Amino acid sequence: MDVCCEIRSVEEGKLRFLPLLLLADPCERMVSRYLDAGEVFVMECGGEAVCVAVVVRGEDGECELKNLAVAEPWQGRGCGSRMVRFLLERFAPVAKAMLVGTADSGVPFYERFGFEYAFRVPGFFTENYPEPVVEEDGRLCVDMLYCRKVFGSGGSVV
Repeated sequence: MDVCCEIRSVEEGKLRFLPLLLLADPCERMVSRYLDAGEVFVMECGGEAVCVAVVVRGEDGECELKNLAVAEPWQGRGCGSRMVRFLLERFAPVAKAMLVGTADSGVPFYERFGFEYAFRVPGFFTENYPEPVVEEDGRLCVDMLYCRKVFGSGGSVV
């Protein structure tokens, strides 16, 4: 990955990242449910948006990573990992934990950062998406699996 990649918060014009967001959440209606309420972060390399994330703060002191997408030419180059580390550092001082919902194939990725399986929402993908959602390996997404990363007292990442 290019060392001159920078991550920044996006306050206005969040919709311009919709094509990238749809890589991780293929239903525009679902993305629109959390985009306005969420904090958007973009990683840019040479002026190109290569990774985007949306985090929504909950009233219970937890936050939820609702979307993490990496542009196809940049996948497998550490952009998603760098974004997750950035978000954990960013939200540890202000939240008690971070949740992330994912399909089966996403769980090992988040476990690398200390997330642990929390709960499952049966039929989430089949009941909430108009078209079938398929994982990278061709399996149909059915249940949403939630993982949680608990932050330590004093705002540290545990």
